[in-house]
Amino acid sequence: MASHCILLRHGTPVPEEQDPERPLSEQGHGEADSTASAITAYLKSAASERRVLIAHSGKLRARQTAEAVMKALLADGWEAVCEEKPGLSPNDEPAAALELIEGLPLVKVVVGHLPHVGKLAATMVKSPAAAGRLGGLFHPAGGLVLRRDSDGAAWVEAVEVACGESWWIKVVG
Repeated sequence: MASHCILLRHGTPVPEEQDPERPLSEQGHGEADSTASAITAYLKSAASERRVLIAHSGKLRARQTAEAVMKALLADGWEAVCEEKPGLSPNDEPAAALELIEGLPLVKVVVGHLPHVGKLAATMVKSPAAAGRLGGLFHPAGGLVLRRDSDGAAWVEAVEVACGESWWIKVVG
């Protein structure tokens, strides 16, 4: 059975001088909701497992983005849980997050920050040199779907998550 890992960057936050906790801005909430709906559409066609764990760094903007994904999945009849997990902060080493991901259910959504999500994606596809290219995919509320067909197999790029686009029908080549 295939595993899916959706790596997301949080939506656009308010400026730090406006609020030091940097919650999502109005635009960021819209981005998170749009991406959450798209994730639901993607998983309907790609995943047979209807249980999803959504992990986030604990920073407010990541939690709010993760909660938008959970809300969309629950509304569509998925079993979804949203939890703060260690190892997902902006400057954390990807190895800790990779260990976390390996212990999660078959379908997982990980909401984090730059530069961490780009480095994590490169680590998962076993191509450290790809960190810059992969990091460039992580626009606000955007990211990458990684897939693998069996435990221990390499993760492969499946689909680029692009907020506001019908990304779930575009396959990364």
